[in-house]
Amino acid sequence: MRVNVAALAPNNSYGVPRFVERGYYTDEPFKCSSCGTNQVWTAWQQKWWYEVAKGYVYSNAKLCRPCRRREQARRAEARRVHLEGVARKRARAV
Repeated sequence: MRVNVAALAPNNSYGVPRFVERGYYTDEPFKCSSCGTNQVWTAWQQKWWYEVAKGYVYSNAKLCRPCRRREQARRAEARRVHLEGVARKRARAV
């Protein structure tokens, strides 16, 4: 899968990521930092992350999909609880 350098987010690095030097994405194996399972960050996923989502070009996959979804749900719940607390605090102040 070819790299579209013009679609990458700007960065202030002096270097060039390996996938840009190569000119294409390759499937990259990684171990989930949460559950420890071996996973593959596919070329398609990398292309989406770097070119569509404008992710940092030196970032890599850390979590498998189930762990990523679990972390997103945890953050959403923490945000909900926080906002409820702020709303209660504001209601008492009035």
